[in-house]
Amino acid sequence: MDIPPDDWTIEFQSGIPAYKQIIHYIQAAISLGQLSEGDQLPTMRALHLKLNVNPNTVAKAYRELEAAGMIATTQGSGCFVAPAAQAPRLSAKAKQAKLRELVARFVAEARSQGIHVDELLHHINTRKSHA
Repeated sequence: MDIPPDDWTIEFQSGIPAYKQIIHYIQAAISLGQLSEGDQLPTMRALHLKLNVNPNTVAKAYRELEAAGMIATTQGSGCFVAPAAQAPRLSAKAKQAKLRELVARFVAEARSQGIHVDELLHHINTRKSHA
């Protein structure tokens, strides 16, 4: 997989910090199986140039991913998807809080792109019927 894919863009008007958008892209790639254990992530320099963000932004995203156990850094070699990197198991309360956060973020980003909530629901329902 070419990381980051060409469709990875930072939406500066979304209200979501750029480092969190990078984290979400990488978490999604791991969850979807586009990135697997041991896969190397792009260098911080390559990612900051590709996404047109400050190098410290990428460094912060990588630090948070490492703290969460999603990636591992090897001095001199780079960052890699950590063994058993997968979505954390959440308690029912934490899962509900995460769902609220995801929906709020998803709706906010859609609105920033001029997409109505009804359009989102239609596409979600269409995708659900194909899963």
